[in-house]
Amino acid sequence: MEENTNIEDGGLAQVPDTVPGKTVAENIPALEPENPVPIQESENMEVHHHPDLHHKRKDFKEYFFEFLMIFFAVTAGFVAENIREHYVETNREMEYIHSVSEDLKQDIYTLDSIIAVRENKSIMLDSLLYLLNEPDPNQHGNDIYYYARWSPRTYRFYSHDRTILQLKNSGNWRLIHKTAVSNALQVYDELVRSLTVYIEQREESVILIMYASINRLFDNRVFNSMVNGLNFERPVNNPHLLSSDKAILNEFANQVHFVKNTNIYFINTSVTLLTEAKKTLALINKEYDLK
Repeated sequence: MEENTNIEDGGLAQVPDTVPGKTVAENIPALEPENPVPIQESENMEVHHHPDLHHKRKDFKEYFFEFLMIFFAVTAGFVAENIREHYVETNREMEYIHSVSEDLKQDIYTLDSIIAVRENKSIMLDSLLYLLNEPDPNQHGNDIYYYARWSPRTYRFYSHDRTILQLKNSGNWRLIHKTAVSNALQVYDELVRSLTVYIEQREESVILIMYASINRLFDNRVFNSMVNGLNFERPVNNPHLLSSDKAILNEFANQVHFVKNTNIYFINTSVTLLTEAKKTLALINKEYDLK
């Protein structure tokens, strides 16, 4: 048997021994795959098909139906949101209406009281003017001191306007949907401002001027003896004025006259305001069916 030529010596690789009786091809061993796939697994593998990219074109009815569905969905959402907002605003409107009604009731009570006190003050001022123009005012010292001490006293009207201020400052006046009620509240608010700003300021300036004449005519010791808490009582023993000078008396009488006029103006405006408050409250009760 010939020796096998070594491959490292430049010869051919040694051919493996053959089995007698078989051809060369039959003596070559079969190659086995490293990871054979079971037949059953191969049969169960899914077959993926590419999608058909050529869709059937929709007709007009399908497009129109889809459009209607989207339209109705958007419209329903819009309507639902409007209903919700309307419900919320209606509740807030009623809250404001109940609150402003209570404010008006308190204003009516306060105005009634102030008008009564102011009318009594007007009578006192009339009496003071009459006595100052007497030939000898010192004969009526008790009454002159009493009326003079009350003359600078002011009775301010403080409106319960918290709700109206909230409506104006917060921009929620639009919530008052009843036009008649909205207009009535605006008119009432303007009357309140004219009374509490213009008339009261005018009265205050006149009274400040009057104090100078009071200091020249009245004894502070007498005034001190008249104090009874927040009220004043008539003095006793008929105290005299510090001066009988006609010019000084006339100056003081003129100042009392202007105070009296501003007081009358205040009363008349308060009566108008009281009437407007009652009308506005009645209108609110009618429009919103309040009890």
